[in-house]
Amino acid sequence: MTSTLQGWLELLAVKGLGPVTYTRLINRFGSPEAIRSLNTHTLVSMGEISPSLAMAIHQPLSAEAQDHIAKELQAVQDGRYAILTLADAHYPPRLKTITDPPPVLWYTGQLQERDQQALAVVGSRKGSHIGRTFTRQLSRDLAALGFTIVSGLARGIDAAAHEGALATSGRTLAVLGCGIDRTYPPEHGPLRQRIEQQ
Repeated sequence: MTSTLQGWLELLAVKGLGPVTYTRLINRFGSPEAIRSLNTHTLVSMGEISPSLAMAIHQPLSAEAQDHIAKELQAVQDGRYAILTLADAHYPPRLKTITDPPPVLWYTGQLQERDQQALAVVGSRKGSHIGRTFTRQLSRDLAALGFTIVSGLARGIDAAAHEGALATSGRTLAVLGCGIDRTYPPEHGPLRQRIEQQ
């Protein structure tokens, strides 16, 4: 059974279905469509989920959820951002190895093969001047060696990590906790644009 992005987003919209269970069901049954094609009894016994979650998987989505999914698909079609699922070849392989990998990733910009050699840099939003300076230099040096610097676009240490990588024309990726349709903090809009344009 082939898998569609719409199917992934529809399953993601099921209330009560978290990333650990979502991933377990995908690993066991192969695709969102395969999961939704199973009867409630099979989902409970073979999928090891509660009867209430199995019933929720079979319930039609609310009009609001359907509208949201339609907007997501339109945004992808318009090129405003892209979406990867666990089944996509470009899904970060190391991210798949964590206990609860996000079944769906939204992104802008370009993912590159060299991003497989990535290091995460995170720290305080209120990092000291010395801490930010050190982080900028460390990220610059690591990016110059070919590592992609991953951080969260937050104030303080995260921003310093991105800035350091960009200063040497290195790669940096921002993981946004607030969703792709929003830049937070708002003053990091220009930094986000620089990251997306590399």
